[in-house]
Amino acid sequence: MRFARSTAWASIDAGVDRRRRRRARGDTKRARIPIAMSTTTTTTRAREGKARKRDAARETETDEARARRRAAKKAKKAKKATSAATDARATAGSESASIEAPKTPTLKRIASKEDFRREHAIEIRNACERTRDLEPFTTFDEAAFPKPLRAALKAQGYDAPTPIQAEAWPILLKGKDVVAIAKTGSGKTCGFLLPALASIVARGSQKAPEMQLLDGRWRPGAVTPTVIVLAPTRELAIQIHDECAKFCPAAGCRSAVLYGGAAKGDQLRALRSGADVVVATPGRLNDFLEPPPGFTAPVSAVKASYVVLDEADRMLDMGFEPQIKKIFKLCPSARQTVMFTATWPKAVQKIADSFTTKPIHIQIGSGGDKLTANKSITQTVEVLEEEEKFDRCVAILKKELGKDDTCIMFAGTKRRCDFLDRRLKQSGFSSAGAIHGDKDQYEREMVLDNFRRGRGNILVATDVAARGLDIPGVAAVLVYDFPLQVEDYVHRIGRTGRAGKEGKAFTFFTKDNRGAANELIDILQGAGQTVPLALQAMQRKGGGGGGGRGWSGGRGRGGGRGRGGGRGGGGRFSRGNKKW
Repeated sequence: MRFARSTAWASIDAGVDRRRRRRARGDTKRARIPIAMSTTTTTTRAREGKARKRDAARETETDEARARRRAAKKAKKAKKATSAATDARATAGSESASIEAPKTPTLKRIASKEDFRREHAIEIRNACERTRDLEPFTTFDEAAFPKPLRAALKAQGYDAPTPIQAEAWPILLKGKDVVAIAKTGSGKTCGFLLPALASIVARGSQKAPEMQLLDGRWRPGAVTPTVIVLAPTRELAIQIHDECAKFCPAAGCRSAVLYGGAAKGDQLRALRSGADVVVATPGRLNDFLEPPPGFTAPVSAVKASYVVLDEADRMLDMGFEPQIKKIFKLCPSARQTVMFTATWPKAVQKIADSFTTKPIHIQIGSGGDKLTANKSITQTVEVLEEEEKFDRCVAILKKELGKDDTCIMFAGTKRRCDFLDRRLKQSGFSSAGAIHGDKDQYEREMVLDNFRRGRGNILVATDVAARGLDIPGVAAVLVYDFPLQVEDYVHRIGRTGRAGKEGKAFTFFTKDNRGAANELIDILQGAGQTVPLALQAMQRKGGGGGGGRGWSGGRGRGGGRGRGGGRGGGGRFSRGNKKW
């Protein structure tokens, strides 16, 4: 008995082992077939049983009952058909509604478009048939960008397009050349970057350059970006590149920045990884477009189908026109050219005519050759003696600058910059440092980084920081030395009051600056600001001679435009900056 029991358990164990081996090798056919057969057999038998019961019931069914059953069946079929027809009509109605829906919103949008342009003082000129009826993108969802780019915009904390973005994006996405004239801090960078990145998504990104055989030796090939952005200063180029880098992952592309004052080797290594977007100053880009002896050029512009000139007026002021022309000669003729500028002088108009093809002009606010300041900035101009300026500077900073507020202070010379930085620190203020042309690139970037990170709430700078530099949340600007050109004054104070926020600007004006009195008064009046009596008195005494654009600074000295008499303060060297 004991033997038989053990044999039985052994047989069971053997069966279990066989099943385990079968499952391990995936042979489950033997197990599944009986189950399937059993299930099928059970189901069939159940159906046969129901059928027999139904037939038996119908054999004993009376004629009346049979009639009721048939009538109920017909009613059920009729109800089902009615429901189907209703669903069909509803579907057709929804399809019709989806086709006709745009008409009503379009009518509403046309009215809102006019209101939008009226509200923001927007003027569109030279619009063609393809762009005349385009609606501004007042929300990011309306923008015809790929979903990853729209998601990236929202992730960066942007709420809605700025006026210049709302108007420029639909036109740029149509492939048209654009000249955009808008004040500083209006969102111009994203205005030209997002359409460029959208075009890269549509065409596909560039691969890293391949090795080429040159004079019997393998050399790295040239990077062929599809987008080139030109900026007048290193700081602005770095800023544009940083902004571009926020969106490149969403577009599946890469960017590189080229500027002078930094090692070419580091920039060259960045290029070797591939770059769909190259942001550069004109001088450094020209260096990379020329092949060194025995090598190919690091960058080729033959595929640059989207070229941007940012701060075009500033680039002309700085003498970059020959270099810009050289770059454009290397770009394909079939390209899209975009120019963004804060002012629209005749020199910029001339270069725009030579580089663009039937451009559409988008102007925010008053423009033309007339300078205007941001109305969101409260301008305070004080007429002082030179020796009074620093004490007044200290008083203003103590009164107007809160604990967490930041301020950019503009000086006329490099020496004055360093002097103010030292004196401010000695007076107990937290200065992040000074930036000017004698500072190497590392020092300038370090000072800017300190300022952005709150390691000092005052930045002292020459005009190197006046154009294009976007430092969020600057509460105030103090113009310690009035510039040689009124345009520079407008751009200096434009470092505050950006992105729709309000800002404050404090300006010191001396008798040595009287040549700019007329134009400064025009700027103040145009922005609805108070004109101090002392400045008006200076104007009446003959301070109207050629300040600003016609007063020194390479555009004519002394007499300038000749408005109001006088000689404009005696030209370049009579500004009193040598007094400490």
